[in-house]
Amino acid sequence: MSDQELIKKLEQRVNDLESKFGNSTKKEPRKPRKPSEYNIFMGEYMSKNKSDKKSHKDLFSEAVKAWNNKK
Repeated sequence: MSDQELIKKLEQRVNDLESKFGNSTKKEPRKPRKPSEYNIFMGEYMSKNKSDKKSHKDLFSEAVKAWNNKK
C-alpha cells in the first residue's frame, strides 16, 4: 500500500470518527439561564445597601441573613 493510499484511509477514518462522535473542539455555546429569585434578591440588596463603610464580605453576609429571614 502506498503512502498516499494510507493517508487517504486515515483521513477517511478520522472523518468517520468525527462525524460519529462529533468534533470536540466545536462546541455550541450554552444559553444563559434565567436568574433565580435568590440571584435577583442578592443583586438588588447589594446595589441598594452598598456603601464605602462596609466591606463586600460584611454586606454579603447581611444579604444572606436578609434572604434567610425573607423565606
